[in-house]
Amino acid sequence: MIRYKKMLIGKILFLLIFLITGATFSGCVGLGGVPLGWSGIAITDSSLFFGSMQGELVALNSNGNLLWETPLENSGSSSGFGCAPGSTSVAIYGIPAVSGDLVYAGGYNGRLYLINANTRLSKDVYLDSDNPQPIVGGPVVAQGQVYIASSDGKLYALDDVSLNKKWEFPTGDKIWSTPAIYNDTLFIGSFDKKLYAINTNGSMKWEFSTQGAIVSTPLVYNNTVYVGSFDRYFYAIDATNGQMKWKSQEVAEKWFWASPVAYNNTIYAPSLNGMVYIFDGGSGQQIDIIDLNSPISSSPVVIDDRVIVATEEGKIYSINTTDNLPRQLANLEEKIYAPISASDGVIYIHTQKGILYEVDGQTGANRQLYQIT
Repeated sequence: MIRYKKMLIGKILFLLIFLITGATFSGCVGLGGVPLGWSGIAITDSSLFFGSMQGELVALNSNGNLLWETPLENSGSSSGFGCAPGSTSVAIYGIPAVSGDLVYAGGYNGRLYLINANTRLSKDVYLDSDNPQPIVGGPVVAQGQVYIASSDGKLYALDDVSLNKKWEFPTGDKIWSTPAIYNDTLFIGSFDKKLYAINTNGSMKWEFSTQGAIVSTPLVYNNTVYVGSFDRYFYAIDATNGQMKWKSQEVAEKWFWASPVAYNNTIYAPSLNGMVYIFDGGSGQQIDIIDLNSPISSSPVVIDDRVIVATEEGKIYSINTTDNLPRQLANLEEKIYAPISASDGVIYIHTQKGILYEVDGQTGANRQLYQIT
């Protein structure tokens, strides 16, 4: 059981509450006891895909017009997670994955869903039918397989069409993150305080230990894996052999939850203390710290030469990578936990009110594309 002395009351909703108390990840919030989720947005040339707050997989076209909504439902009344009887919708926390016409989404009920974007035909499978546990991270599709992790502490590989299981890799505790894939290697962190490099055949390449849980998706850049830990340090690890290249010299005030991004060999690592730590990717020297005055759990994106960051309180900032000065683009005045997505200079943000916003990456002009009704 993992326990932490300092609580971040109300900052990451019930997820951190369960982490701190060591309780089973089974809580239900929202109307009728239904988990809400905070899905990010998958972007293709013509469509946007994300999970709504009502447990639907939603598709919009590139103009923001609704193409379809498909409910993801439990087969039973509670799915064994302690939700109120009658709750059938399924929360999505990770970003869906898209491969051709196929869209994949991991459900809070422990199922992986596959939907054909054209025909709407669908199938789903429990990762572990004997002991289904919530899926918090998103899927990754590559080389004819879909990779996804579960709160049961395992990383799974399934056939990307049949969803037949190919292999499973166990870690020592829950996994909430999305795997990162680079060539033939998957990188993923676990609550067991380790970062794993796993070959796409399911064998372990190496493991790296920290002093805290790892929940963010690692960044693989210049043959280096960059990741923050709940021990409040940030690490650079050789992607080939798992040897540490460097570790941040100063401990952050709070945990690293959001994934880092890179631009021109500079690493931008947001933290729950509202700071964006900026490191030289090679040496690990801390170049700067930007204080945005609100916790950051939403993973940022890079647009051209700017890093776009969303804070929990709903403000969107553009960081100029030349001088690392932040400029406020917009204030949505809504809670933001979901990761940002971007395409062609446009930012897409899913807020906790269930609204999907489109934000111009230059001017900050924004409009609502979708809202739950």
